[in-house]
Amino acid sequence: MSRASYDTVIIGGGIAGLACARRLQDHNQDFLLISKDIGGRIRTSDDGTVNYGAFFVCSDYNHILPYVEMKKRIKLSDFCFHENDTQFVYHAPQLIPYLPQLFKVKTLLQKFRKSFRKFRKTSETLSQKQAIEQDPWLHQLYMTNAADFIDEHHLWKGTNRYLSKGLYATTFSPVQDMNAFSCLQFLLPLITPIYTFTFLMEKMIEPFQKRILLSEVCRLQQKNDYNIIKHKTGTIQAKKVVIATDLPSMKLLTGITKTNTPVSTHMLHIRGTPKERFSNKVYHLFGPPSNIQAIADNFDGTYLLYYKNYQPTLKGLFTNAKILFQYDWNPAGSINGHTLIENNQGNGLYIIGDCNVAGLEESYITGLYAAHQIING
Repeated sequence: MSRASYDTVIIGGGIAGLACARRLQDHNQDFLLISKDIGGRIRTSDDGTVNYGAFFVCSDYNHILPYVEMKKRIKLSDFCFHENDTQFVYHAPQLIPYLPQLFKVKTLLQKFRKSFRKFRKTSETLSQKQAIEQDPWLHQLYMTNAADFIDEHHLWKGTNRYLSKGLYATTFSPVQDMNAFSCLQFLLPLITPIYTFTFLMEKMIEPFQKRILLSEVCRLQQKNDYNIIKHKTGTIQAKKVVIATDLPSMKLLTGITKTNTPVSTHMLHIRGTPKERFSNKVYHLFGPPSNIQAIADNFDGTYLLYYKNYQPTLKGLFTNAKILFQYDWNPAGSINGHTLIENNQGNGLYIIGDCNVAGLEESYITGLYAAHQIING
C-alpha cells in the first residue's frame, strides 16, 4: 500500500527508472517507483527466453552487465545482407572493393569509442546535454546530419552496401534521418563484441520490490514546493519527480514540445520454417526502402521479424508460419534530430531515458545521474 507522500517519485519502470530506483535504494533514500509495467522496452516472450525489445548487450556495458546473463556472441559472420533480389554475406569476395572504406570507418569508430566512453563516465554526474556540449567533437557530431558526415568522409558506397542495413535494423531509420553521433554509436558493434542476453529482472528489482506501484500516471502538477502526481488509482505528492517514460508520456507530463523525432517499428514472433534464402544465416538485414528491416533466428524454431509499415506476406518468407506474438513499437526511440534536452529541469524535476542518446547502458546512466543529484542535493 503506497503512502500519500514521498521524497522522490520515479515515473516509469524501464531501464532508466530501474537504475535510478536501484541507486536510491542503495543509499536508503525515500522513494516510490510508479509504472504501468516493469521493464519498459526490455520486453520478452512470456517464458522470458526471447528478447523482443533490446536484442543485444555490448561487452563494455559496465553498469548493465551485472543484471544480465550473457549468451551467444553475435559475429559479423552471422549476418546476411539483402538488397532487392540479391543477398550477400560480410566475409565474401564482394567485400574487397569496400575494404578501404571499412578501414576508415573502423578508424573513426576507434576515435568515437574513446570519446563516447568518456562521455558515459561524465554523464553519471553531469547531464547528457552538458556532457555532450563540453566535448566539441561529440557536440559537432550530434549537430551534424549523418549523410553530411558520410559524404565528408567519402563513405557512401560502403554505407549503402553494408552499413545502412545494420543501422536500419538497429535504429529503424535510414541514414539520411540520423545525426552523425547516433550513426557512429550504432556502428560500434563493428569494433565492440556484442552478445545476446537474458535480463535478470528479479536480481535488479528485488531490493526495492515493495517500493513499486503498478499504475499509470495521468497528470503531473507542481504546487508550492511539491509535485502532485495523479495516477489511475489515486494521488501522490513528492518533493522530487523523475520522469523515466517513453517520449509521448514525457511530453504529456512535462509540457516539453521540442524533442528529437521518434521512430517506430513493428515486430512479429513467428513459428515456422524459413524459405531457403533465409536459412543460411542467423540474422538477415535489409536496407531502406525495404518494408522488412530484419529477421532473426531464435534457435528454438521461432523467428523475429521487424518491419516498418505494413505487415509483410509471410508465405514468401516462411512455410507454415504461425504468429505467436506481435507488437507495435511506437515509439521505439527518439534518436533522429539535434535537440538536446536537459536532464535536470529544475524545481526537483528530472527527465531520464533515451530522449538524447539511445541504448541500454546510456539510459541506465541517466538513471544514475538523477539519483546522484537527488542523493547529493
